[in-house]
Amino acid sequence: MMGRWRYWRLKTKLLFLTLFTSALGITLVCASLIFVENQNYRKQLESELHVIAGILAEQSAAALVFEDNEQLSSIITSLKRIDTIRQACVYNQQGDVMTSLSGRPQGQCPSVGSSLEVGFVGDVYQLLMPVTLDNEVVGQLFLSSHLEVLRGHIRTFVSVASGIGAVILIALVFLALRLQRIVSEPILKLSETAERIAQDHDYSIRAPVSGTDELGRLGNTFNEMISTIQQQNRRILESRDSLERIVEARTSELSMANRELEAFSYSVSHDLRQPLRAVEGFGQALEEDCGDQLNEIGKDYLKRIRAASVRMAGLIDGLLVLSRVSRQSMENQTIDLSQMLEEIAEELQDISDDVPTEILIQPGMWVVGDSRMLRVAFQNLMANAWKYSAKEDKRIVEVLSRREGRWVAIEVRDNGVGFDMRYIDKLFVAFNRLHTPSEFGGTGIGLATVYRVVRRHHGDISATSQLGEGASFVVKLPVSGDQG
Repeated sequence: MMGRWRYWRLKTKLLFLTLFTSALGITLVCASLIFVENQNYRKQLESELHVIAGILAEQSAAALVFEDNEQLSSIITSLKRIDTIRQACVYNQQGDVMTSLSGRPQGQCPSVGSSLEVGFVGDVYQLLMPVTLDNEVVGQLFLSSHLEVLRGHIRTFVSVASGIGAVILIALVFLALRLQRIVSEPILKLSETAERIAQDHDYSIRAPVSGTDELGRLGNTFNEMISTIQQQNRRILESRDSLERIVEARTSELSMANRELEAFSYSVSHDLRQPLRAVEGFGQALEEDCGDQLNEIGKDYLKRIRAASVRMAGLIDGLLVLSRVSRQSMENQTIDLSQMLEEIAEELQDISDDVPTEILIQPGMWVVGDSRMLRVAFQNLMANAWKYSAKEDKRIVEVLSRREGRWVAIEVRDNGVGFDMRYIDKLFVAFNRLHTPSEFGGTGIGLATVYRVVRRHHGDISATSQLGEGASFVVKLPVSGDQG
């Protein structure tokens, strides 16, 4: 029952508590009255028997002295008019029965020895009184009274008390219904108001308030709280509208900046390439046509000019790739990464390189993503591994994959020169290089491009290395195709 208590309605709880308390109080009062009435009636019965016994003892004293059994029988016979007397016995001084009266067939008078119990014994009341004459005991009188009258009286009293208690309880039911409405109605209206506000999100609704008691103050406090929420909600909506306008303006500015960036990218790809081609073309023509007229210093300068133009062209190409990776739309599909890496490895092996090479690619690697972007990313990773292990006696490039929860981790590692982990924060930043151009060529844009591709796939990339012991790059991509 206590487990279901919390699911009861408030008015049901109030009604139950009122009726339970009232019924318990009425029951205790009736029980107390019955107990008191029983004790009083027992005392009354005991007093009446003592009065009867005293009268009989006084009348029987002379008859006992003269052993007048006829007179004694006449005296005892008068007890027949009293319904409560069950047995009466008169004893002489020696304890012999002189006469008796019994309401039971074949009733025998008890012995008046020390073992005779007096008072309330079982369902009877027993009384033993000495018969005296001139302050001298001449015999004894024994009376036994049944308790049916007492029990009938108590049963009647219980019935009357129960009836009165039931009437009172019925009256209390109507009173409790009225009282619980007085207490529960304001609370129920407050609860209904709160539910309406929660469902409709209408903070203009107010709870009805009646009275200045605790419930009235609770209603006022609730309305004040809703008013505060309404004001705050209004300010939030105003702030949201203002924020939306700011976001819209910033989005417009960002779109304009993106268009300007695209225009700049086009300018870089078109306007800067043409002068660079001219520098490279005239440098080549100068070397071919006028090379015999230049001394060694002039030839060295010319070589440096042509090399610088080639590096500049490489930087422009890298910037364009980085720009396209950041802006182009994603087309997710399931990709056989092992096959893609095999193709990239074949392209690298076509490079003129005398270093013995061993490329180990784990078969059966599958990922979900944009194939164009992922090819650019793994081309850069494989090219880095190829380039930085070119000074070893034997180049070893290995690609493995493993499952890590909801990620698939692809590791590209080599046995090249490695890098100092103190500069790990600069590794994926454009134009930052951990080796000089004289040691290893490059633009410093490759790993920045890889980082952007991986981030657009909602993945992650990390690297570990020790100088002279190679490097390891781990790309983590989501297993499902929800990159967007």
